[in-house]
Amino acid sequence: MDKFKKLLVEFGVIFVISWIIEFAYMGIKGVLEGTLLSFLEVSLSFDNAVMNALVLTTMTPKWRKRFITWGILTAVFGMRFLFPVLIVSVTSGLSFKETIGIAFKHPSVYAEHLEHAEPLILAFGGSFLLMVFINWLFDAGKNLHWIRFFEEGASKIARLGEIKLILALAIVFVIGLLKQQENITLAMILGILLFELVHFIKNAIEYFKEKNYFSGDSGWASFLYLELLDASCSLDGTVGAFAISQNLIIITLGLSVGAFILRSLTVYFVDTGKLQHLPYLEHGAHWGIGGLGIMMLLELFFSIPEAVISLTALVFILSSLYSSLRRSGQLL
Repeated sequence: MDKFKKLLVEFGVIFVISWIIEFAYMGIKGVLEGTLLSFLEVSLSFDNAVMNALVLTTMTPKWRKRFITWGILTAVFGMRFLFPVLIVSVTSGLSFKETIGIAFKHPSVYAEHLEHAEPLILAFGGSFLLMVFINWLFDAGKNLHWIRFFEEGASKIARLGEIKLILALAIVFVIGLLKQQENITLAMILGILLFELVHFIKNAIEYFKEKNYFSGDSGWASFLYLELLDASCSLDGTVGAFAISQNLIIITLGLSVGAFILRSLTVYFVDTGKLQHLPYLEHGAHWGIGGLGIMMLLELFFSIPEAVISLTALVFILSSLYSSLRRSGQLL
């Protein structure tokens, strides 16, 4: 069985398992809601699978395996279940135990608390994803350009000096000025700070290894970055999931299936080496990530339908895929 067929079998098995649990818990309604949530997660975060694959190719087999095992546990129970509960607990003043109780016994009340915390979630996640995009776009050493006008121009500007933090902090200043809410400003600064901290640690470890000052395994830094990237990409879907279902079990199951599919796609990209033959797919993924980050920040001012967010990322991915196939001669 080739890798693609094996991938499809994995998808089929995980869907059947989730359908059985969802049907036992809520009947056909649970199955329908869970399936919709799975597709929501995949559509919002497909570009994340490409990003993960790019980072994963630089990691050792040991850390690749940990990304699938430890990483999926973190993605499922940490980011899709515990993290939203923790956010609600902090913003509502309730204890963690009380929040868990409300989530299971009074899901509508829990949804209201989560909606109240949504601006902070959007500010943190949006700023982190925007930093991922800005860090890639303003790269003075980047030679391959897809959307040439923007990418080539950004590379030239990056040669003049440190534009990345200037741009990021300018965005924080403007949004802070318009919203006049300290918590939102602090959440955005935290997202930027966390991105810079992870990259600083990763670069410091690599530097010390090159100088033979450090002989340990630096894979955990890339692993941490991937988990933070996954968390930021999943935040919008976690909040938006309550538009489909208010049952925490169904939401967790549905989003977790989507997370598993994305992890499997990541491994497929790495194992088959597909990304090497699709040079612009990295560009499409970063533009998709940037689009998601920008729209999360725009949602601080007005609502954007999930379909628009999903389609934006999908357009970038499919367009970059088409350009890659044309460049490699696979399309006439």
